[in-house]
Amino acid sequence: MYGVADVSAQGTNMSKGVNPGTTKNEGGSFNMKSNSSLLGFKGTEDLGNGLKGLFQIETNVGLTGQSANQGVAAGSTSNAGWGQLRDSYVGMNSKYGTVLGGFLSTPYRSALTSFDVMPGATGDARIETMMGTQRVSKNGLAYTAQSSVRATALAYALPTMYGFDGSIAYTGSNNNGNNENVNSTGNNLYSALSTQIGWTGYGVNVKGAFQQAKMMGATTAGVSQTPANAYTSYLIGASYTGLPGLKASVVYNRNTLGGNTATLATGATSDANKGSNNQIYAGVSYRFGNNEPRLTYQNSSNTSFNGASANDGATLWGANWGYYLSKRTQVYGIVSTIKNNQNGTVNMASGGTSLVPTGGQVVTTYGAGLRTNF
Repeated sequence: MYGVADVSAQGTNMSKGVNPGTTKNEGGSFNMKSNSSLLGFKGTEDLGNGLKGLFQIETNVGLTGQSANQGVAAGSTSNAGWGQLRDSYVGMNSKYGTVLGGFLSTPYRSALTSFDVMPGATGDARIETMMGTQRVSKNGLAYTAQSSVRATALAYALPTMYGFDGSIAYTGSNNNGNNENVNSTGNNLYSALSTQIGWTGYGVNVKGAFQQAKMMGATTAGVSQTPANAYTSYLIGASYTGLPGLKASVVYNRNTLGGNTATLATGATSDANKGSNNQIYAGVSYRFGNNEPRLTYQNSSNTSFNGASANDGATLWGANWGYYLSKRTQVYGIVSTIKNNQNGTVNMASGGTSLVPTGGQVVTTYGAGLRTNF
C-alpha cells in the first residue's frame, strides 16, 4: 500500500478579461487545494520461468472534499472526493517486456510528466498546465483537446537495453465511455495510438513521444457533429540529473487539431480549420540540504489556422520552494502566474476556484502547502 497526501492553501487573483463571459471572470478567491492526493495498492507474483504477474489499483483522494479540488461548503455533510480512478491495471512481465491492460497513462503522458520538476508532477505550475493541450476558439471551432491523458488501453513496454526503452499503447473505439453516438470531449477519446522511445545514460534522459487520437461526433440525424476528427501531438524532451540534487528539463511539443466535414455555426465547413500550435517547457530544481527550489517556464503559441492566428496563446512562470521535514514530508511555498493572449483561456492546473478565464486574463496564485508520501 502507498499514497500521497498533498494539501495547499492558496489565494488566486484574475484580472479583467478581454472577452466577457457568463462565469466569474475577474476578482480573487482563497481555496484549499488537494494536489493529486492518492491511495494505491500494488503487488507482484513470481510465476516461474522468469515470468511475473503484477497489478496496481490507484485512486484519487480529494482531501478538500471534492474531486474538483475545491472545498465543500460549510455545513455540508457529504463530499465527492473519493474514487476517481488513476493508473490501475493487471499485467505480466518477462525478459521480453511488460504487457499491461487497464486504465493507464498513455506513453505520451508518461514521457511528458517524466520531465516535470514539480514534486509528483502535480500542483499549479506543473507541466500539464499547458503542454499537450490545445484550446481552440476560431472560425466556429470551439474545442479543447488533450493528449496528456489516461485511457482504457492495452500497452506493451520494451525491456531496457543499452539504455534504450520504449512503449506503445492502443485504446479501442468502444472504450473510455465513448462510441459512435457520443460526442468526444478533450479527454474522452474515441480511439488513440500512443508511443514513446527514450534513452538514458551519463545523467541524461532523452525521450520522444507521439500520440494520435480520433475524435467522434454524434451521428444521430439532425445533430451536429463534434467539429473535430483527430488530435495529434508529438514531443521531444531532455533532462539532466548528472549532478547530485539537480534536475533540469526542456521539452518541445507540437499539437494539431483537425476538423471534420460537419457544418459549423459560422456556416463554413471545418475542412480548412486545421489548427496547430507549438509549446515549450523549461524547468529546473536543485536539492541542497533540506531545501529544494523549483522554477518552471511554459509557453503555448497562438494556434495557426492556415496562416491565420487565433491569438489564443499563453505564457506561464512558476516557482516552488520545498523544505523537507523528513525523507517523505515537505512543506512548500508556491507562486505562479499565467498571462493569456486575447483569446487565451489557460487556468491554473489544480482548479479549485470559481475564477474561469474567458479570454485575455492574467491569473496569479500564491500560497503554501504540506506534502507527505507513505
